[in-house]
Amino acid sequence: MATFTASAAQATVQPKAIRVGLVAVRSTYSIGAAPSAGDIIQMVKVPAGATPIHVNFACTNNTPSFILEVGDGILSSRYRSVATYSIGVGWVVAQANTAVPTAPYTYSADDTIDVFISTVTASNATIGGAFHMNVIFSMDAEAR
Repeated sequence: MATFTASAAQATVQPKAIRVGLVAVRSTYSIGAAPSAGDIIQMVKVPAGATPIHVNFACTNNTPSFILEVGDGILSSRYRSVATYSIGVGWVVAQANTAVPTAPYTYSADDTIDVFISTVTASNATIGGAFHMNVIFSMDAEAR
């Protein structure tokens, strides 16, 4: 079990809170070791005051399948509840703000959108590939 950080969630990356309107962020985490149960991949920093309106993700690793969910530091299934993701699935729309009855969700503090891996359903998990995520969030002028 480990926590990994993708390109758009690194410590040196600032959340894009300086613009009002829609902000699009693209992130990639290259898999350097076989993923295992309990791994968390922090994909995108989200600034306080942001409201995600679209989240999608894909994985190009050729491991037969993962059981995973997509969420944040508060709720691991905010954008995608526990589901099996297997090779050939392609891009999954983790429709923002539909998985939780309290939608839409606006962040009160900086956070990250994460991929939580609960199971790798193969003993022959391979190294290589990447997790990819695209997020579009809105920022109000008052949130800056």
